Amino acid sequence: MLKGLWVGLLGVVLLLPAALYWACIWISDPVRPADVRTAFQRLASVPLSQAAGDLGVEVTATIPNDASWMRIIRNWGDPGYLIGAVAPGPRHYMYCLKDLGVRVEVRIGDQLVGLETAGVPYGYSIDCEPAGLIFRAPPGAVVKIRLAVTGQPRQAVDLVVQPYWRGEVKDHLVGVYIDEDLHIQALVSTSGAAGILAIAFAAFLFSHRPAQPSG
Repeated sequence: MLKGLWVGLLGVVLLLPAALYWACIWISDPVRPADVRTAFQRLASVPLSQAAGDLGVEVTATIPNDASWMRIIRNWGDPGYLIGAVAPGPRHYMYCLKDLGVRVEVRIGDQLVGLETAGVPYGYSIDCEPAGLIFRAPPGAVVKIRLAVTGQPRQAVDLVVQPYWRGEVKDHLVGVYIDEDLHIQALVSTSGAAGILAIAFAAFLFSHRPAQPSG
């Protein structure tokens, strides 16, 4: 009987941290590694050359409203949305809209949306300020953006719309990837499974303990 008691106690010790961890995960619903791609996903992109002329070009950006995005803004806050000019390819270099002569108008339905100047976003480099313009929009909104450039562009540039994360987002990313790198969920799950097995074994021992001799 004493052996079963100790095995059962060990099972509780192994199971309790796992139960607390998963309860915390369920309540807080933190950002997951798979959500990070959504956090940095471009909502629209068009070559600068297509915006040349008086009429320019209109692009549509739909603000995300899926479960991943709702976890992101609940835990990290709503970043706003950047309209900027970037070098094509993997360089992560930005150009200033004002230097390219880009005019911008943003609407949600029939309503004009206010614009603010933006500094350089996380992950990009730039040699001027401000980097671009930001606007605010609720999840699920369909945003119409009119882009027009005076004259003919002389360089290959993409005009993009994307979530506007600043340098502070690095701390959030570190927290997400620490859990992944340390395999915390796998360790906790293994501990919980071992605890359940130990408790089941303890129950087996108690149910099969020798009968006490009758007086």
